[in-house]
Formats: sequence, structure tokens, C-alpha cells
Amino acid sequence: MAIASSAGDHGSSLRDWLVAHRGWPDAYPENSLEGMQAVLEAGARFVEFDVQITADGHAVVIHDDDLDRLAGRRARVTGLSLAELQMLSVSSKAGTIAQAPTLAAMLSLIGHYPGVTAFVELKRQSIRRHGLHASVECVLDQIEAADCPVVFISFRWRAVRLAQKLDRVPVGWAFRPWSPLARWLSIWLKPDYLFVRADRVPRRPDPFWPGPWLWVVYAVADLASARELRARGVDLIEVDDLPGLIAADSGGEDARPT
Repeated sequence: MAIASSAGDHGSSLRDWLVAHRGWPDAYPENSLEGMQAVLEAGARFVEFDVQITADGHAVVIHDDDLDRLAGRRARVTGLSLAELQMLSVSSKAGTIAQAPTLAAMLSLIGHYPGVTAFVELKRQSIRRHGLHASVECVLDQIEAADCPVVFISFRWRAVRLAQKLDRVPVGWAFRPWSPLARWLSIWLKPDYLFVRADRVPRRPDPFWPGPWLWVVYAVADLASARELRARGVDLIEVDDLPGLIAADSGGEDARPT
């Protein structure tokens, strides 16, 4: 059920294997509609973003449950209603502000750009607050209504396993320590995608485990590192500055908004 093609550039453009991580957080609030639209206009073909679930059961696109970092408030997404959350604004490195969108609104936006695949990560805090089944079902219900290909992902293997059993969308598992246990769980789960942070990848040659999945490495900052990972067998690379990397690779001008 995996969507992306296997690794190996073979003349392909960066857009064929770069994933916009949380939209364009270097220039817009992370996980915002504004940032996502900017990377879509730049030609992104893969995007990734995070989902929490409000106290009244609405899936919203935001990374942190604790709103201190993003909104400067002592509150939690899982403890607020959707109406209460939408009264707040989240900020960015560039100083711009935006509201946290609903998952439905984000998927609607992406659906206007044919050929774009969305990776949707359900966060652990929402699973803890609302329960495994309710959280997974809440997100899958929105995903199934989307007009674009969507992959459900989570760091919680039980959430991935439940989504697999429901057999409604492709799935990805994100793991933290590179360990024998993670490899065993990967073989057992057989997800469509495996996600790992770049600084957790061993430096020895060809460490990536063979299997039916496609590899996605996130938190990659530059093209040299991205291409090295591609040469080692990684299928997709998540970056924060997809438009900037594309512009730099083509010799174009700075893609940042003015």
C-alpha cells in the first residue's frame, strides 16, 4: 500500500523525494495553513504534519499539547474545546502568527493540489487523553474523507497496529531508539513506512533494515546530508525549508516570502 517510489534519484527532482515537515516552519508558523500553502505553491509533493485532539473531540493540526512554546499560554490542546483553541494564535520564527487549523481544513487545502501525499501523525498526548480507539478513529474518519492520498503515522505502535487492522489507509511507524527491539517491531508490524530522526541513524554503511516498508528520515537540514541518506537507501527526506532547498538546488533566488 506504500505510495512513494523506492530510493535512487535516477534524474528525479528534489520534489520527488523531499517532504515538507510541518509545512514551512522556517518562514511561517509550523503546521499552519499559510505555511502549508506556501510549500504546496513551491511544488511540494509530500507533506507531513501533526494532529492533536481537543477536549471536545476535534482533530486539529498542531504539534505540542502544551501551548507554552507555540502560543505562550499555560494550557493544553487536549484540555480546550475547539472554540477555545481557535481564540489563540501560534507564532513562528519569522514572527508571523496563525490559528491552529482543523485536520479537515488542512486536508481540504492539500486536496486542491493534485499529486500531493500527506503524512498525518497522531500525537501520543491525545491517545493518552482520549484513548487509543477513539483517537485513531477520530483521525481516520477525517483521512477517509480527504481528496488526497494520506498516510496515518504515529510513534505509538499500538495506534499503527489498530489502523492496520481497520485497513482503511496506509500506515507509518515512527520509532526513536535505533535498536534490536525497534527492528523486531518493524518486522512484526510491517508498516508501509518507517520514520526515524536523522541523528538516530547509525553512521556505519548501509544500516537501513530491509523490509516491505519505505524509509523516511526527518530533521535533515541540508542537501548534502539528504543526498547521502538517499545513497544509503532512504526513500523520502523530511526538511523544514523545502522551498529554500529547491531554490538553492536550481540556482534560483531566495524562496522566502517578502
